[in-house]
Amino acid sequence: MENRLFFGNYLLKKKLIREEDILNALRYQSTRTPPFIETAVNMGFLDMKQVYEILTMQAVTDLSFEEIALERECLTSGQIAEIENKREDSRPHIGEILVKSGVISQDVMAAELKMFHETTQRFAQLSEILRGVKMFQSISDRALEALALVSEKIICKHNERIIYEGERAECFYCVVSGTLRVTKNNPNDWDKEIFIYNITNNDIFGVSSIFEEEKRAAHVTADGQCVLLRFDREQFLEFLRDHPKAAYYILLFMIQRMVYKLNHSHKELANERKQSLTPEPSMDDIV
Repeated sequence: MENRLFFGNYLLKKKLIREEDILNALRYQSTRTPPFIETAVNMGFLDMKQVYEILTMQAVTDLSFEEIALERECLTSGQIAEIENKREDSRPHIGEILVKSGVISQDVMAAELKMFHETTQRFAQLSEILRGVKMFQSISDRALEALALVSEKIICKHNERIIYEGERAECFYCVVSGTLRVTKNNPNDWDKEIFIYNITNNDIFGVSSIFEEEKRAAHVTADGQCVLLRFDREQFLEFLRDHPKAAYYILLFMIQRMVYKLNHSHKELANERKQSLTPEPSMDDIV
């Protein structure tokens, strides 16, 4: 993935540093990172004659030094990757710079770095899960990674109730695997719930909470073990504001699913009502 979870942004979001602090750290980091050409020469991948030829060609083209070196077969893609890895190893860590500059203490930095590594592991796992969900397959990698930061993976047991009818709606869910059933309270028999429909892989539920704060219209219960992704309303709305192109695809999918479910629900409730109003046959009818 081209956009990785960045430690500086992580510290910014936790309000442990200011934007000015991270900009100063990045400037310092840049001055202490060996240039690509110098690293390539030191590693023996290029000599100064090749460097001169590539720089001369770069002056009259829009290509980067690396692109020209690759095109002229002065470097292979594998060697370019080795050079970048070497530069990365030589680059001072942002956390180390912030500690040395007195912006944050060593103890706080050590604790936050540990939490950051745990977050990146969770982040990578969620990014892969999101990539396989139909609703998110049309959005960019960058948006997908941002979405991973506001999602929560949940594993549900058989008959575990995820949503209760009448409770406050503050989030919505996406089904990664498993099946859930949607039911409503039966006004004529509180011991029996009215079945509405099933929710399966790649489906979403509780989406109306994104558009307005309201109470849940039905129960949702797991039929067997299910894996879900939970999205908090406020965090998800912030994501949509920050990623308008991704928001278009996601909201379009949501609206299509809501319309489908609304039509399906009306049919199920109409059948239930018809059955409840049908009188029991008398003996005369049977005879």
